[in-house]
Amino acid sequence: MNKRGQIVVEYVLLLVIATGVAALLVSQLVSRNTDKPGVLTAQWQLILNAVGSDVPDSNKK
Repeated sequence: MNKRGQIVVEYVLLLVIATGVAALLVSQLVSRNTDKPGVLTAQWQLILNAVGSDVPDSNKK
């Protein structure tokens, strides 16, 4: 009977750890903070700037 309670406690601890790691990853990867943007958000902004600054006729001579 005691093992069933231990399994529940271990499951809850694993769930808390997994949720904490997921929250940390999300905050570091896709943060929209203007002072320190997330890695994916910053790279996406660079891609958008590169696509936006592309002039269609700039390669023609």
